[in-house]
Parts: sequence; structure tokens; C-alpha cells
Amino acid sequence: RTALERTFLGYLRTSLALSMMGILVAQLFRLQHSPTPNFHFGFFVLGKPLSCICQGFAIYTLAIGAFRTWRSQNAIVRGKAISGGYEIVALALGIFIFLLLFFSILVAVDVLKEDVT
Repeated sequence: RTALERTFLGYLRTSLALSMMGILVAQLFRLQHSPTPNFHFGFFVLGKPLSCICQGFAIYTLAIGAFRTWRSQNAIVRGKAISGGYEIVALALGIFIFLLLFFSILVAVDVLKEDVT
């Protein structure tokens, strides 16, 4: 039983890290703005959407953690144990796609800024 609680707290910790990253992105992208910002595709404009995506992935991580804890608890009641599962793969794949998207957007903004100057 204690292991399930620790596992859920691990998912909660990961979710909070993603949420804090979203807040950090929103604040830093709003602070880093030039006297003439690009209102179509720049750090200033992309701060809020990227922050919302971070918050969405934080909720996604917490939901998967809660579902996995519930599923494991039901299995323990029936005398079985669950190891692995599609939840872990879905979470890893989701966070990988999120980080890849995030990195590609940041590189695209940086390349666009280099072309303008």
C-alpha cells in the first residue's frame, strides 16, 4: 500500500515540475521582449500557448498517475500485481513529443530572429 502512495507521489512530483516549467516559460517569455517584438511568431507571442501546453501535460501526467494508482490498487485487492503497462509508455511518449515540439518551436523562433537581424 505504501508503494502505491509513493508511486502516485512520483507522478504528482513530475506533474508539479511540468506545471512549474509552464509558469517559468510564461514569465520568462513575457519578460524577454524587445522594443519591437514580432507579434506573429516570437517569444512574446508564444509564451502563453507554450505555458498552456505545459499545464495540459501536467494535468495529463497527474491523470495517468491517478489512473495507474487506481488500477494497481484494484489489482492488489484481487491478489494480483501490475508491472509496466501502457500508461508508462503513453506518458513517456507524450512527454517526448512535448519536449520535441517545445525544442523545435524554440529553434524556429531563434532562427527567425537571426534572419530578421
